[in-house]
Amino acid sequence: MAVLHESLGRRDLAEQGYTTALKLDPFFVPARVNLVALFNATGRNPDAERVLREGISRTPEEGELYYSLGLLLAEEKRLPEAAEMLGKAGTLIAGRARVRYNHGLALQQLGRVREAEAALLKAQNLDPADPEIVYALGMFFAQQQQWKQAQLYAEKLVELTPGNPGPRQLVERIKQLAAASR
Repeated sequence: MAVLHESLGRRDLAEQGYTTALKLDPFFVPARVNLVALFNATGRNPDAERVLREGISRTPEEGELYYSLGLLLAEEKRLPEAAEMLGKAGTLIAGRARVRYNHGLALQQLGRVREAEAALLKAQNLDPADPEIVYALGMFFAQQQQWKQAQLYAEKLVELTPGNPGPRQLVERIKQLAAASR
């Protein structure tokens, strides 16, 4: 019912429904994640964080809760905490490329270059056709001035998005920067 209320724009009733579901079953992760999304959408991030931390204390093996908390903390620019939560999520949901991707981005923003590279490469290995991950790797290597690697990922992005002129421009820009750095 909460999902229906939310889809109809009845946020108060949706919140009541999710809260009731959690009272009936405090281990029901989908209700917890949906309540968090509702709180986040309405600017109630402290409430969202509280609900996630309560869930983690009840089900510490549930990677989805760490992932949601990591994304919430990253949104709030609390990057050290975000990286920690996304790292735990990556351990618990090892096969999800997006978890590794977001962990890599957080690590990169913290200047933890080697760890960021490993996380982004793991994400790409898990989902080689995701253009956002391929783009992130191209930009990562360009920022490290590893031009050969940057060009490799930019060219892969061209293959993945053939109708988009942006990746072709990125390849040319990387080639220019590589030539200028010699």
